[in-house]
Amino acid sequence: MPFHLYFLRRLLFVIPTLFGITFFAFLIANAVPADPINANLPQSALNDPEIIAAFRQKWGLDKPPHEQYLTYLGNLLQGDLGTSIKTRKPVADDIGRFLPATFELATFGIIFGILMGVGFGTISAVWRNSLADYLVRGFALIGVSFPVFLLALIGLQVLYAQLGLVAGPGRLGVRVSEPPVVTGWMTIDSILAGQWTTLGDALSHLILPSLILGSYVSGMIARVTRSSLLEVLGMDYIRTARSKGLSERVVIRRHGLSNALIPVVTVIGLSYGNLLSGAVLTESIFAWPGIGRYMFRASTSQDFPAIMGVSILIAAIYIGVNFFVDILYYFLDPRIRLA
Repeated sequence: MPFHLYFLRRLLFVIPTLFGITFFAFLIANAVPADPINANLPQSALNDPEIIAAFRQKWGLDKPPHEQYLTYLGNLLQGDLGTSIKTRKPVADDIGRFLPATFELATFGIIFGILMGVGFGTISAVWRNSLADYLVRGFALIGVSFPVFLLALIGLQVLYAQLGLVAGPGRLGVRVSEPPVVTGWMTIDSILAGQWTTLGDALSHLILPSLILGSYVSGMIARVTRSSLLEVLGMDYIRTARSKGLSERVVIRRHGLSNALIPVVTVIGLSYGNLLSGAVLTESIFAWPGIGRYMFRASTSQDFPAIMGVSILIAAIYIGVNFFVDILYYFLDPRIRLA
């Protein structure tokens, strides 16, 4: 199948999915038994019907649900996510301010997760039923089942408070000046500005939270890598490669891992989307000013435009990651290209 046809077929599935997600996100947001008036107006204003009516009219709460959805959908098609009830700013601007921090944290976290997960999974598969295999399987079990907030608290207590090996919460130290905002990534902006002290401090603050997130997803990546590689190593072409006298390293790297990557890439993509959308606890514990903390504050104040905007953003991230993984399949699996 030509690449452009494969690309268009996958793209056609994305558009209706996004529209469906906007509808269900709207239903869920409006089904919550909470009133944003009680959360956003002072107690003195709750007894004034005129203030309540003006608030409902300003934020469109006086319209029927179907009119609210059609209005929101029309604005969304123009790139308008609405205005936050809490911050009084456009939701798109709030997301643009908080999202780069989450992307930076999740990207470093998934890099740690890939290095640990694929590395440990390969070791476990190659030395099956050995001590190394049992240790990796135990590590994977702990990584999958251990609560991420507890792992974060232990890391802060041991590595930061007691040993002082890493920096504490936040993106930068108190006495370190922030670089000019270009990308929103503290590390990249520091490099672009030539502020190497700021870069070192930003990396020291990134190490612990990204290591926590990487440990959280590496267990699943290691388990999938192990099972997929074990299946591939039992194939006939692996025995043929060994019978030709190829070294075990070449067999594992060239013929084993390359053919075991498809399920691993799938898990990595889903894990990355999960880190981008589900790092609320980690961001809260490490005082990381990301989209997770913004979503938490919007939820506690019943800020429906912000909740809708972040929900659609998270859904779009998942769809985008899955779309990117599907495109990778075309290059990793020759069966798709020859179908």
